[in-house]
Amino acid sequence: MKQLTAIVLFCTFVLSYGQRPPKDIPQETLEAIKTEVWIPFMEAYDQSDSQKLKSIHTQDIFRVTQDQNQVETGESYLEEFGNFVETVKARGSQIGIAFAIRSTALNDDGDMAYQTGYYRFSSKRGDDESLVVRGYGEFNVGLRKESGTWKIWLDADKHIQLSPEDFKAQEIVYELEKS
Repeated sequence: MKQLTAIVLFCTFVLSYGQRPPKDIPQETLEAIKTEVWIPFMEAYDQSDSQKLKSIHTQDIFRVTQDQNQVETGESYLEEFGNFVETVKARGSQIGIAFAIRSTALNDDGDMAYQTGYYRFSSKRGDDESLVVRGYGEFNVGLRKESGTWKIWLDADKHIQLSPEDFKAQEIVYELEKS
């Protein structure tokens, strides 16, 4: 009897909550995240600016590199990430990144969000005349507002095989303007 009750409760839960329509995400929220996180992220790569890169993350960042089964946190991760872009600059190379957003979820207070998507990594090294696409990845980020500004507090990604067409096919694609 207990099992039957548990099954009925589970089915009721699934039917009640599994059937809710998707939450509408305000355009102002998407624009704020784009302006406060994704554009500065792309600019930080383009300019090899470690301070700008660190500024879009919370101090208690939780970073998961899925391909390497590795978790890093806080200031030590931010320093390592900042050193990566500084090393690129010191070598006279350049890196670039673009983002395609697949989904966005938002809490009821509107101060925490979760986004999934793809990124495209590019670099210019040696005799390259311009940035060359080196690969794609899939990401999941947790975002929260700190002092009214969106910041990344959770960042998880892994490399994937993806065609340029599949990347561009997403409804939201962020790329730096070519000058």
